[in-house]
Amino acid sequence: MMDGTLPPADTAVIPAQTAVARPLRVLHIVESAATGVGRHLLDLLEGTLAQGHGADVLFSPTREDDIFRQGRARLTNVHFRAIAMRRAPTPTDLKALWAVKRHMASFGPYDIIHGHSSKGGMLARLAGIGTKARVVYTPHAISTLDPNLTGPKRALFHVGEVALACLTDQIIAVSTGEREHIIGLGIPADKVTTITNGIEPPVTAPRDDTRRELGLAPHHLAIGFVGRLTAHKGIDILIDSFARAHAVAPHARLIIIGDGDAGDDARTRAEALGCSTAITWLGARDAVRYYGAFDLLAQPSRYEGLSYTLLEAAGLGLPIIATDVGGTRDVIVDDVTGVVSPSHEAAPGAFADLLCALVTDPGRLARYADAAFAHVGPGGRARMVTRTLSLYQSLL
Repeated sequence: MMDGTLPPADTAVIPAQTAVARPLRVLHIVESAATGVGRHLLDLLEGTLAQGHGADVLFSPTREDDIFRQGRARLTNVHFRAIAMRRAPTPTDLKALWAVKRHMASFGPYDIIHGHSSKGGMLARLAGIGTKARVVYTPHAISTLDPNLTGPKRALFHVGEVALACLTDQIIAVSTGEREHIIGLGIPADKVTTITNGIEPPVTAPRDDTRRELGLAPHHLAIGFVGRLTAHKGIDILIDSFARAHAVAPHARLIIIGDGDAGDDARTRAEALGCSTAITWLGARDAVRYYGAFDLLAQPSRYEGLSYTLLEAAGLGLPIIATDVGGTRDVIVDDVTGVVSPSHEAAPGAFADLLCALVTDPGRLARYADAAFAHVGPGGRARMVTRTLSLYQSLL
């Protein structure tokens, strides 16, 4: 989108809604009930209940965060059940599948079985065999998007996704880029629908209060990062890029919200590059209150579906620099609402070059901020829920 026009929200057409005389019963299966996936599911559950439908959730207790845990406590009309699931494929998946089938025998039947992310999607597809339920799968950044997935492992995941697609009524891509990738795997286009994530623009804490809490002086330029500290999210790219940006703009500060298995390496990297004193590590917490303190959001992910962090930042009028992966261009219009950088694999060093240019051009940041708020407005979450329910009903 180099011409400054705004991209469409959803590109695939959902079949006309079929009238359903009774409330739907939906079973959601999710292994990674944290960050964006967990939030998406909570939003979907709240919308489902509000429209009179019912839902049960099978989740892994080892991969939920505080936000999902609090959501479980709040949604008392949803039956949440913890079952043992592991992220990587293991023989214990058979035990997890048996637990799913036992749950369905006790609490079913269901109209829809909806699997989220790779493991939840696999279990949903296999559990649907021999039932009348329609099966829906939302990858939330399908595994084959990962540029570090190579060789036999990539081939195995590719074959697995294509095979499981035969057991799937519809796959929901959360961005146009993800839909194109899924179709490119050889999965029929009429099985893949784009329903982008949606939010209500969040209410952030007063800027002066949060900047004071973070120890930021009025002249500091605050760059925010919100996400897991992993190679997937590009935390190594972020530290390298910030070190260069801090060298040309000593008033720049980096605020990192999140935790993950690459956190210790990131801290060591920052110390080695001499920029650690300009970085504040907040750990995992509710990031919304801190957005107002930022002057710029940075997201150097190696792959994505459609990031809630980008949606929130854009909805608050916060300039963004993000890599050209997944749904980035569904949120950012390059050089209008932010900067879209080539991915690290496509152009190593490009993210750092662009970040350096931004931190030395405050007028450009102000222009992006004005355009960003106009691009992502209220109603996005309601649209996401309505389109998902319409998809469910079209399958029955």
